[in-house]
Amino acid sequence: MKLILNFVVSVFIVGIAVLTPGDLSSAEKKITLKMGMVDVTRVTRGSLLAKDIARQIDSKRRKFMSEIKREEIALRKLDDELQKKRVLLSPDAFAEESGKFRSERAKLNKMVQARNQELLEFRRVTEIAWNKAMQKAMGGVVKKYGFNLVFRYSPELILVRPDSLDISNFVLDQLNKNISKYSMPKPAAKIGK
Repeated sequence: MKLILNFVVSVFIVGIAVLTPGDLSSAEKKITLKMGMVDVTRVTRGSLLAKDIARQIDSKRRKFMSEIKREEIALRKLDDELQKKRVLLSPDAFAEESGKFRSERAKLNKMVQARNQELLEFRRVTEIAWNKAMQKAMGGVVKKYGFNLVFRYSPELILVRPDSLDISNFVLDQLNKNISKYSMPKPAAKIGK
């Protein structure tokens, strides 16, 4: 609802600016409105950067899943051995071995949580990088072609999309020209170490 209200207010303000040329002094030039519309979904699908980010996220996810699977297999073997020893060990010795097993299982759970956090953080950082790259590409297109009003295409808000306003290909070309690969930024050096 807020998005629709912002859109309506923006169109209203632009309409007032365009429809009130009588307020301009004769020395001022009339502003020519040059509008464009960007389909961010289409730009994302065609972007080399977005494809590289998706590939890196998938690679990290597969690596983490492989690590977790190895640990789970080792934990299952440990559990099988513990169950075989159950009849051979005294209750105290079995309780001690069970404690070791629970400790290993807790370590695995912590590792899973840590890997999930790493993946979430990587996704957050790449999303920020993607948005910056997209804004830079959009800024380049706006400057190069002189657009002074650009809408983000959303099928929920914009029912009819004239092809003459679509600048998605310009933005995609600029984005792919600017950056095609994602590199994780180096962590900042800690002071005092």
